[in-house]
Amino acid sequence: MAATSIGNRAARGAMWNVGASVASRVVGLVGTLYMTRLLLPDVIGEVSAAAVLAQSASWLSHWGFNQYMVTKAAEDDDRTYHVTVMNVVFGFVGITLIAFTGSLFGPVFSTPNLALYLPGLALSVLIRRLTGVVDKVLVRELRFREVAIANAVGEILFTVTAISLAATTKLGGQAIVIANIVQSLVAALLVVRAAGFGWLHRVPWKWERAREIVRYGFPLGVAQVLGSASRYWDNLAFSAFFGRRVLGLYNMAYNLADVPAVQFGEQIAGVLLPAMEKVSPADRKRAVVNASALLALVVFPMAIGLGAVSRSLIALLLKPDWQGVAPLLTVLAALSVFRPLTWVFSSYLATFGRNRMLMALEAMKLVLLIGCIAAFAKWGPLWSAGAVGLAFALHALAMVTFVVRADGISVRALASGFFRPLLACAVMTAAVLGVRHGLHLRGIRAPLIVLLAELLTGGVVYVAAALVVARDTSHEFIGRVRKALRRGA
Repeated sequence: MAATSIGNRAARGAMWNVGASVASRVVGLVGTLYMTRLLLPDVIGEVSAAAVLAQSASWLSHWGFNQYMVTKAAEDDDRTYHVTVMNVVFGFVGITLIAFTGSLFGPVFSTPNLALYLPGLALSVLIRRLTGVVDKVLVRELRFREVAIANAVGEILFTVTAISLAATTKLGGQAIVIANIVQSLVAALLVVRAAGFGWLHRVPWKWERAREIVRYGFPLGVAQVLGSASRYWDNLAFSAFFGRRVLGLYNMAYNLADVPAVQFGEQIAGVLLPAMEKVSPADRKRAVVNASALLALVVFPMAIGLGAVSRSLIALLLKPDWQGVAPLLTVLAALSVFRPLTWVFSSYLATFGRNRMLMALEAMKLVLLIGCIAAFAKWGPLWSAGAVGLAFALHALAMVTFVVRADGISVRALASGFFRPLLACAVMTAAVLGVRHGLHLRGIRAPLIVLLAELLTGGVVYVAAALVVARDTSHEFIGRVRKALRRGA
């Protein structure tokens, strides 16, 4: 298959992923913000802690099965059958074991009601886990449209269910638990309907094949555990150090700060692994440089801009009980600058089978993350939140350094792709802060007016600055979007 054809399919896949995800996550974001009017930070903090524990059980029992399905199992029915069975068995055992341990972990994380939420959230995670390999059948065939639709529908139903139950019943945090179960069921059913089971053929069990899957997947599985832990175990650390109320505020701030990374960075990075698998090593090197530059152009202004307007945004959207989110959001916005870049380079390294290096890098990030949170905790939550951004920045720097040294990728090309958008963002931020200061001097402090002025100014200034300082990347991005839209139509 020609590299250009694969690139076009990957581009269309990214457009579908981004489009469906943005639509569903906008609904989800609105719903999450509305939930703050129905539930207190303490309740949402406890549900968040329970969700992290349930997800942790899935990560710890997931030894690279999804990656094996995408990169290896397409070769024959034997591999497909074995990895499917192992995924189901490992997932069922691991997630079932964690479901009833809430009374053990509650005191550790200052969450007295943890045992009420954990069983239901474990069930929702188990449902998605049992159909996880079905999802990857679609991914390896570059059928991103079906995956995007399933995830989007599930996300929307989660929001509708959670708000409806929280607003009309006294379920409290259980409304979120039930909504998670509904989301998992619907998304799983849609994926199964799209893929069917024609790809799965029973074959005689071979322990040698099982050992092969473990050998391949163990480093990836450890890397995934470490990567997921660095995304979510900070919640548990905040709960242990500062209590469930601060956890609720931190979790809300993190989720808002993560919007640019998840909406665009994760979706684009998600199509890179199957796409890069099908092209030559030289093409992969060019792809990682181009992808990181395009990602920086899109994600950096959203992340940095979100931090710049956080005070006006939170004053407008959230009740007084939740105003502590604003300073945390300003600090955490740095996350979306670094995380998407690490996803791109992780996909690149995975295509060369550098699983042990991925594992080492993820271990370094987790140690930095938890260590920095603990070290800065004595100065309060804001300092610990800043430590989260520092850990992600150091991890990204280490990953880029390794790729440059190992494969001879041009430092100049990478640096240009990163720093030109950052320069445009610096101009944008100065303009936003200047507009806010000017409005305040004139006595205009209404959050809606200030926020609209900041957004309009930031958007116009960034586009103008990017077309000057990152001209080539900007025109390439515009051209790719137009091409993908024409082909998608």
